[in-house]
Amino acid sequence: MKKDHAVADILVVDDDPSIHHMMGRILGRSGYNVVVAHGGREAFDKIAESPPDLILLDLSMPMLDGFEVATHLKSNPETREIPIILTTGLDTSQNHVKALDTGINDFLSKTSEPEEILARIRSHLKVKKLNDQLSNYRSSLEKTVVRKTAQLKNASLEIIWRLTAASEYRDNETGAHIKRMSHYSAAIARKMGLAPKTIETILYAAPLHDIGKIGIPDEILLKPDKLNPKEWEIMKLHTIIGANILKGSKIGFVSMGAMIAMTHHEKWDGSGYPNGLKGRKIPLAGRIVALADVFDALTSKRPYKEAFSIKKSHQIIKQGHGKHFDPDVLDAFFSIQDEILNIKETYQDEQPSPLLCMDHMLNNGQNTAFECILIERNIY
Repeated sequence: MKKDHAVADILVVDDDPSIHHMMGRILGRSGYNVVVAHGGREAFDKIAESPPDLILLDLSMPMLDGFEVATHLKSNPETREIPIILTTGLDTSQNHVKALDTGINDFLSKTSEPEEILARIRSHLKVKKLNDQLSNYRSSLEKTVVRKTAQLKNASLEIIWRLTAASEYRDNETGAHIKRMSHYSAAIARKMGLAPKTIETILYAAPLHDIGKIGIPDEILLKPDKLNPKEWEIMKLHTIIGANILKGSKIGFVSMGAMIAMTHHEKWDGSGYPNGLKGRKIPLAGRIVALADVFDALTSKRPYKEAFSIKKSHQIIKQGHGKHFDPDVLDAFFSIQDEILNIKETYQDEQPSPLLCMDHMLNNGQNTAFECILIERNIY
């Protein structure tokens, strides 16, 4: 760690007390703060307590010699940038080569003149200061990139929510529904062990699941009564319309959004639409979003019904085990209920869309609340 003060800390590692005294006198007169260690083990303790700016390291020591100490320090990311000058009375070319191979920065004979010792130290401290500045700049830049990337991601997700809310507003959903079901989907994906990048893509793609409803005529989308068979076939086209709107994109979450739009009404037993896919032929993201969408529909208040309790919603969802829902997705969902309920609490409904309030209250009296939600949201 780089020191905040201008005085450099130099650790002298040597088993000879006379060397400590000599180096302390030479370095102290030049304004350096000298710390001493009598061997490798003590040096490690001193470095862990307060990393120095430079190390003068004796080659010949009992227990751990200078090469062993240097190898340990240079292999540790926390200490590898500390310059090491090896000091020895055995000034041989073989030791020079081994020192360089070990990663030692310089080599000094113990008979070197004080002026040479100080010149070498000043040179390496200048390099150390530049490396510290570069490291600090790189760290600051990385933090800035992470922060800016997070800001862009958050802005992108908000844009997705707001744009998809435009299609949902024509129906009877709220913006909070989009946020909840996308976070439910990401939480389930995380529990199932999907890769972080895939989880993030699902978070961004899930809000696009019903984008195709912008292509459904108002007289069908907003019809207060149960759809007749012909109208129902048109309503089911919102999956294909959504997929066609989003297909062909090179952006990952948009491409996944196309797949989710097409498959989030498929059912595990093959009775869903538009293609009657069965089991694992349904893409996993589609299976996950299907459950997240249904759970939020069941537990949300709408103009035509009160929200079902969590217990009642769980009972209804369990009835779809192996029929509507992938059993593995269902297991993951039920194992993270604390997280699911926290998401539900975090993203509360704002004012409900008024488009269907009056029609449902006046014309849908013959239906129970449960029937209303299943008809309106095309769940079953």
